[in-house]
Amino acid sequence: MSGPEVRSSPSIHIRTTEHQLTQAEIVPVVYWQAFHRWKNWCLPVAALGLIIIGLAVATLDSADRVAWVVLLASGLVVALIFVTLVPLTPDRIWKRTKQQFAVRTLEIYDEGISRHTALNDSTMRWAMFSEMQRRGDLYLLMVGKGPGCFIIPGRAFTSPTDEASFRALAERSLAAASGPQES
Repeated sequence: MSGPEVRSSPSIHIRTTEHQLTQAEIVPVVYWQAFHRWKNWCLPVAALGLIIIGLAVATLDSADRVAWVVLLASGLVVALIFVTLVPLTPDRIWKRTKQQFAVRTLEIYDEGISRHTALNDSTMRWAMFSEMQRRGDLYLLMVGKGPGCFIIPGRAFTSPTDEASFRALAERSLAAASGPQES
């Protein structure tokens, strides 16, 4: 035999139970995604800044009525836009996102994850994901560098062995996918 012996790991194929993500699982993930990214704070910080500056101008120079009215009004408009467009309450978040979380079954294998629902089947290759995070009983597979993630609840696995195999495969696949790109 010439050269080192290459030992390949056995092929993995895990099929989850049929499951659907719940409001109690999704809402904390959405809050976590929103609050750990600085870009999501731009509108509320701008609104608060305009309101504070408007109040300061009104207090220090109440004769310049146009300036403080414009600043206060601008701040209130920006705040209203933020509160109207961004779902802040759990019920509003769930109402906007629940259509994405149909009842599904996952097949996890060496090449990626296949999702099967009543409406479609799709496959996501491991290279699509940049990292895996654990939040409570949820596995979050982060999609690229953006805010999106693919969520797998621990309850979807049929056994602790399947869950451990998934974790090992995900860690190994994500490390392999990110390895060549960083050099």
